[in-house]
Amino acid sequence: MGESGLDPAFGGELLSESVKRLLLDRIMQGHYKPGERIVEMRLAKELGTSQSPVREALRDLAAIGVVAIHSRRGARVRMPTSKELADVSLVRSEIDALAARLAVAQLDDRTIDELQGAYDEMLACLERQDYLGMTRADAHFHQTIAQASANLAVTRVFDQLEPFARTFITLTLPNVDVRAIVHEHKGILTALQKRDPQAAAERARTHQINVSNLLRDHYSPDIGLAQGEQAS
Repeated sequence: MGESGLDPAFGGELLSESVKRLLLDRIMQGHYKPGERIVEMRLAKELGTSQSPVREALRDLAAIGVVAIHSRRGARVRMPTSKELADVSLVRSEIDALAARLAVAQLDDRTIDELQGAYDEMLACLERQDYLGMTRADAHFHQTIAQASANLAVTRVFDQLEPFARTFITLTLPNVDVRAIVHEHKGILTALQKRDPQAAAERARTHQINVSNLLRDHYSPDIGLAQGEQAS
């Protein structure tokens, strides 16, 4: 990573992915507030790049619901409703269950070790109240299972849904006791270690349903959509 936070890579596609990751991190860290405008030209100048990868990154974020783009007002950070977030986790419950069931036949010791490492990192981040780090480890845990499923459709849907939920879950965590939710990953991991597809699928499904319930019950409903979007 360079001083700007971008990968020192060349090529429009890879650069836009770096800009996208940077923007997601900034939103999760509160650098960009709900309703705040992200000025394409200003960001490009800050990062020392053209506007093209910034524009592409913003379009990708709009596609997953993290920002809203208006023709006259540009891009603004948006905040979903609690129901919108809960609905995403509900869909994830079926995607993650399918991924876990399919992954069992593909698992090797290296993948199990990677999952254990991600779980350990979640616990360590939770103890030091590093919620951004915890959600990154959580994403890595579930993404590893999705990739181990060896099903391209599963990984595509997972990759579409995961950044949206992770971005806004991060903003919820400081106000909610999530220890029980985090420890549920151990049950998923144990079922995978035992090569039990039915148990792995059920525990993955239950985990995401519990996340959905947490978001429905604890995500502040008065935040709603960003002001910039309400005015549209």
